[in-house]
Amino acid sequence: MLAFIAEEGAITCATCAGHPPRFACRTCGSEEFLTGTHCGRCRLQVRIDDLIGADESASVELTRLRAHLADAPMDPRSVVSWLRRPHVASTLKGMATGALDVDHSALDLLTQGAATRYFRRLLIEAGVLPQIHVLQHELTLHVAALAGTLEPTSGNKLRRFYRWDILPKLHRRYRDRERDLSMEAFIGQRGHLAAVVRFLAWIDARGTLLGDLDQRTLDHYTARIKTREPVDHFVRWATKSRLAGDLATHDRAARNTMSTMTEEELWRATDLLLADESVELEVRVAGLFVLLYAQLLGRAVSLTRDQINVTPEQVTVQFGVTPVVLDDRVGDLVRRQLSAEPRRGYAAGTSGWLFEGLSPGTHMTAAYIRLRLAELGIRSRVSRETRMNLLSMRMPSAVIADVIGIGGHTADRRKRNTGGTWSNYPELRS
Repeated sequence: MLAFIAEEGAITCATCAGHPPRFACRTCGSEEFLTGTHCGRCRLQVRIDDLIGADESASVELTRLRAHLADAPMDPRSVVSWLRRPHVASTLKGMATGALDVDHSALDLLTQGAATRYFRRLLIEAGVLPQIHVLQHELTLHVAALAGTLEPTSGNKLRRFYRWDILPKLHRRYRDRERDLSMEAFIGQRGHLAAVVRFLAWIDARGTLLGDLDQRTLDHYTARIKTREPVDHFVRWATKSRLAGDLATHDRAARNTMSTMTEEELWRATDLLLADESVELEVRVAGLFVLLYAQLLGRAVSLTRDQINVTPEQVTVQFGVTPVVLDDRVGDLVRRQLSAEPRRGYAAGTSGWLFEGLSPGTHMTAAYIRLRLAELGIRSRVSRETRMNLLSMRMPSAVIADVIGIGGHTADRRKRNTGGTWSNYPELRS
């Protein structure tokens, strides 16, 4: 008898059905995940032994990887296939033999992209490599690679621009808040840097130095490109740093005032997310955080379980300084989200994220939730803008700042722009 699926949907093996197994792993006797004469778990152990050595010979760090992969709930045959990938196999083999250091420099030698990013995050999650901000690190490697494509003088200026202008801003926004770059910020910075590299390559092709660039030549270039802001930003920095002459750049285009929706439309969208069970649970919860509590979608998806407090009576979320008691219906959805089946197959246990991503150690991306909301006819940015305006008209700015998690100056500006009638809030909050 072979394994089969019973009427109730359970996978049943020959032994469970009271028959002697005809097909089983020759090593452990298991009938699960068979591939030929052996099961997936035994093949996984053999593959790991081949790459990093047996338990007694492997380093402490690589032994952690063995335990991490062996305990993963996903199909072990998929793990074996992943371990056969050339960049994974060669790197782990090099670490095991001492040809490569067991640190991030070993992965820096690989082609940077989604596959290497997943590999790096899995090694961090397994405790093989120390924690770093992966996208920030990858962006720094990307800049070094871009600089190598330019003439030495231009490449040096690109590195200086990144180090002294872009990097400090990213640190203030992300690293100082103990966060990695968002994927949107990572992609955006790569696009801006690509525009600067094209500009510097154009200068190199003309045989001109940045310090000798005149206004006419700069205007000639910027008049022929679609996106001027990255080049203007670089030129302003170069002028301020005295790496270029006194060059004029275009004024930054004023941001268009974001459109809003009516309060009735906002509540219709809210009711849809509260009631529609056909919508994925994570989309409903993250969307409600935006529609009801004016959260940026990027911040909503990066909430951790530590920011949620559940009692039999209520659920609170700490978006800012002061925890927010959720509406009972929203609280019930959050309880369900907390108890939902783990999404990750790469590790056992529970993630620290409320909205767990598919890549090791990451949360769900804002882009995915935004896309799903858009398919439901809900524009997340417009919805948040509307909710922020409504809150600013009806609540003191100090309360909004504490509860929503925005700066005091931002809350004050919102109040002025929306014509909020609250005067300065008394300093009664400790």
